[in-house]
Amino acid sequence: MVPEDLAVWRRLQDQGNSNPWSEGLRLLADDEQPPALDTSYLTAEDLTNPDIAANVRAIAETAALITWVAQDEDEGQAFGYWHGPNDLPIAAAPIVSFDTEGQFHLLRGTSLSEALTDEYGQWADGGYAGLAAQCRAQGVPISADDPDDLPEPTVSPTPAEHQVARYRELLAGS
Repeated sequence: MVPEDLAVWRRLQDQGNSNPWSEGLRLLADDEQPPALDTSYLTAEDLTNPDIAANVRAIAETAALITWVAQDEDEGQAFGYWHGPNDLPIAAAPIVSFDTEGQFHLLRGTSLSEALTDEYGQWADGGYAGLAAQCRAQGVPISADDPDDLPEPTVSPTPAEHQVARYRELLAGS
């Protein structure tokens, strides 16, 4: 089941409209993997290094527990829903980002729209309040007028914790 706010943004994107957050932010098709996860730049020699091989595999295994929904083509950051090893349903899954340094971060908010509004609010011309207003104008609720009032996700393990644990297990087994 697609969350309501994501359905709104996909419909607008399909109609050729931009989202409020970034010109470079593209919503992914169902089951599309974000370019941020591409490891084709690694050489065969790189992959013979146990440290690199364990890290690549740990990232891939962690990424497999995420429903990816957006990619910032300019910044290289990907966004999705963290289901984790407990297989949280998408309605309860917190939003996670994956950056160009290969790190996972949980984002504040109860929806993709809240997380992206918080994430991009610091750079937007109208700030967080302007992005929140644009979301609300499309019928997408934003629960907080101040980004500091957005709830922090509480989930264990976090994607970063899962990735580090898998990395250590894989490295110990090599």
